[in-house]
Amino acid sequence: MKAVPLRELAVGSLPVLLFAGFCFVAASHCYGQVQRAPETARLNPPTQPSSAASARDGGTAGAEVPEVPARVASPAVMSEVAKELELMKARMVAEEARIAELEAELKGRTAAPSVAAVEPATLSKEPAESTSSSTQELVNPATKEASAVAVEKKTPPAEPFAYADWTWLNGNPRNKDAVWDSKFFTPEIRFDTSFVSSFNHPKDDTIGGSTEIFRSNEFQLDQISVGGDFHWQNVRGRLLTMGGMFAVTTPRNDASVGRGQWDLRGAYKYVSEAYGGYHFDVNHGLNVDAGIFVSYIGLFSYYNFDNWAYQPSYVSSNTPWFFNGLRIQWFPTDKLKIEPWIINGWQSYGRFGSKPGLGGQVLYRPKPWLSLVFNNYGMGEDTLGSPSGANGLGRTRLHTDDSVEIKYYDKPDKTLDKMAFSLTGDLGCEYGGGVSCHKNQPLVGLKGGPKQSFAGWMLYNRFWFKRDVFGLTLGGGAFDNPGRYLTLLQPINGADAVSGSPYFPAAPGLPFKAWDASATFDWMPKQYITFRWEYGYRHANQPYFTGRGGITPPGGNNGLPAQFVCNDGSPDPTGAGCGSHGGLWSPDLRKDEPSLRMAIMVKF
Repeated sequence: MKAVPLRELAVGSLPVLLFAGFCFVAASHCYGQVQRAPETARLNPPTQPSSAASARDGGTAGAEVPEVPARVASPAVMSEVAKELELMKARMVAEEARIAELEAELKGRTAAPSVAAVEPATLSKEPAESTSSSTQELVNPATKEASAVAVEKKTPPAEPFAYADWTWLNGNPRNKDAVWDSKFFTPEIRFDTSFVSSFNHPKDDTIGGSTEIFRSNEFQLDQISVGGDFHWQNVRGRLLTMGGMFAVTTPRNDASVGRGQWDLRGAYKYVSEAYGGYHFDVNHGLNVDAGIFVSYIGLFSYYNFDNWAYQPSYVSSNTPWFFNGLRIQWFPTDKLKIEPWIINGWQSYGRFGSKPGLGGQVLYRPKPWLSLVFNNYGMGEDTLGSPSGANGLGRTRLHTDDSVEIKYYDKPDKTLDKMAFSLTGDLGCEYGGGVSCHKNQPLVGLKGGPKQSFAGWMLYNRFWFKRDVFGLTLGGGAFDNPGRYLTLLQPINGADAVSGSPYFPAAPGLPFKAWDASATFDWMPKQYITFRWEYGYRHANQPYFTGRGGITPPGGNNGLPAQFVCNDGSPDPTGAGCGSHGGLWSPDLRKDEPSLRMAIMVKF
């Protein structure tokens, strides 16, 4: 049944109320209901009794009763009735006003349930108890319940960084949509296949000193990854497998497996990310995760699909791709992340010395066109076999890595629709255990010694065309790393971070400087695939890159990469004994390496 508004109900009932009031007032002055006289009857004086009055006074039954017309009230009575009517009209006007105020109050409660209700006594001059009772009768119970729920329900905090589109960033995947998702699992699948041609044309097709390009003039599947994110009732986990070239090239750069027992490389070699944790509803989110997670020291992502260039500059290649330990992510606002780390060490499955590594990241994105990230690392003892003093401490590593990314042009309807740049700077050093952080100093015991530091930068500028279907990136960088403690070791005779190589030693005081530049063109017909062509040039002040003769001994690796190799393949600790074995073999190392890189990368 349709509800009748209070205002219409009050106005419609006004004539009935007026008539009832008239009868009530006139009852004390007339004989019940007035009879209507015939149309021709005349009015008699008010003193003449009616037939009804005669009967009540004991008149004779059957006696002739004269016809009596309707009685009319006296002027005094009419005056009193008029006064009562005026009073009732005034009351009705006041009541109508009070009803209007109640309606407005009800509308206010429905529109803004969080606002405190107005006290009933303030709505009219009627007693507070009566007004409160009227209000309770007028409020719809369903409306009251909905208002209460609305007051109690809190607006959830905004998702971190969800206020803008960040797919333009270097190091971020550019997918805007998930192919498939569910409440429990979000899948992720990656393929990265490349063809790289070094203009040095090494005869063993081996490229060294890189974390992205490994073989020349061959098609190679660099990455095969399958996994995704699990999430249920604030419990979270992520697993991404690692197959292809990355499964053998990444673990070889970890020297921590040379300390202690168990095959850590074998345990983790097929995993790029694997962790479990919990999400706490604190501020805009608090995550606590433990396992292996990727590191963004160096800005570029571990995964080439996410990056503006295929082969990044040295600052990225020579800094960690992963950490193994505990990570805490705290989002005090939707534009800020503070992320502490308690980890085994610097890109290490195990721990090198007596101390773990401590570090963290601060990510701040105050505007849709600006991203700032600050990474810091310290306390870790990350040099295998470094000497220890009386206190048992070896070399301690410090490092800071800071980046800024700015999108300075954004015109989606133009042919050139977007432009952005990224700038990264790194500083680091090691001290103790015979090396110095600031400058070359005399070695006294284990204090002082040669300077062992790292300083580098890289700058990239990205252009997008035709609504991000095409991309062009120009950039490069340079670094200086005396002591070579972060310089990637070439796989000479199968050498890795544990074995080292006498052909390119890493020792205090040894110099190394390098720079590079690249131009990258991308065709991105869909958000899930990138076709990439890239030309790059790398230069070092020491022979470092693979030349035409290659870096593999005659007859292949002999299994002893820490020793020199004779031309007949036999090992020799110093190389002085190779005279009777055909002489000393040496790898072909050059100071320059131009190359062409082509890749097809897929991410779902």
